[in-house]
Amino acid sequence: MKKIAIIGTQWGDEGKGKIVNYFSSDFDWVVRYSGGANAGHTIYFDGTQYVNHLLPSLHPQSDTKGFLGAGMVIDLGQLIGEIRVMTGRTEGFAERIYIDPEAFMVLPWHKQEDAFQEEQASHPIGTTRRGIGPAYTDKVSRKGIKIYWLFEEDVLLELLKRIYTEKRSRYGEAVLNEPEEVARSLISQRQELVDLGVHFASSLDVSKRLREESVLFEGAQGVLLDLDFGTYPYVTSSSCLAHGIAVTGFSPSELDEVFGVVKAYTTRVGTGPFPTEERSDITSRIREKGREYGATTGRPRRVGWLDLPALRYACERSSVDSLIMTKADVLAGIGDIKVCRAYRTGDGITEMPASSHDFFGAEPLYETLPGWKDIEDSSFARFVEYVEMAVKRQITYISFGPETDKVYHRNEI
Repeated sequence: MKKIAIIGTQWGDEGKGKIVNYFSSDFDWVVRYSGGANAGHTIYFDGTQYVNHLLPSLHPQSDTKGFLGAGMVIDLGQLIGEIRVMTGRTEGFAERIYIDPEAFMVLPWHKQEDAFQEEQASHPIGTTRRGIGPAYTDKVSRKGIKIYWLFEEDVLLELLKRIYTEKRSRYGEAVLNEPEEVARSLISQRQELVDLGVHFASSLDVSKRLREESVLFEGAQGVLLDLDFGTYPYVTSSSCLAHGIAVTGFSPSELDEVFGVVKAYTTRVGTGPFPTEERSDITSRIREKGREYGATTGRPRRVGWLDLPALRYACERSSVDSLIMTKADVLAGIGDIKVCRAYRTGDGITEMPASSHDFFGAEPLYETLPGWKDIEDSSFARFVEYVEMAVKRQITYISFGPETDKVYHRNEI
């Protein structure tokens, strides 16, 4: 059965949620394999907006099941809130959700630690303060708490006491919530998930079904925020590449196709390098027309022109087969369009960064292309062809507008 991955090729916010939602009804499963509640995926269906941070972007009116993989860090309270909203609008939704008990939890202390670190830092990263970085830090330090310990209450409390003692000694009164209080809350949340009908099942438990049925792997954030290959340290704390599916027991070689989602322009939330960032009057026009505000934080996104060197880099890093372009309609009617074709760096001119270090201090070299009045304009067709030739990937689908059904195969336009 078909297996595909949909990943972001920029700094997140490419519209992956809508794209996954569009394709999801054609698949038996949608699998989130990394990230946490710092990823905001917005979808619109039947005039209703859904903003989920942990749930896979399932089509509300389908039988598709969602799986939260072991590579995630999960805030149970946030997850319950999202499931309750979806269940209120789609009967039986919770019973379509499966959670791998191997996944780690985001604890209240992680959020407090996140906020404390940002406030004390001389150069803040600009995190969402959702506790993601500290949760992954504890995971790697072998101090995190996996979901399966929710079912061993004595062990859970003992682990929480150890973590609390250490964090309290390090952060003092910035760390609140006694371990007994946290334990009661987590156990209550576990029971609430069970009562809602959510399944706890490892990828091994459901591996036969996943291999015999069709699966869409949903990426979080974008390649340029990847922990290993993004613009470190201004990155997230997990894998944003299609290769990250390995944590679910699948090999990237099992994928039939990797789709990369790319905006017709570029945005970024938070600090860090952004070679094509614009600070002209056009910025606010694009931001307002494209609703460029973070789905998680509400922060205005930084805006710039399409960055082809960065796109080439993302396609190579994540073995992208073809592209899906979003928000080309946002650029309609604004006049000529600029596209970054290469960088000038200390070593000369480059068409693709050799490493993430090349994003720092890169000077964009632009090509100016004629704008378009709508996506049926021949100038838009030339823009699409220009991008395809530059990155040697076909743009197979075009998305415009926020609604899920506004996605067309390029041959339909």
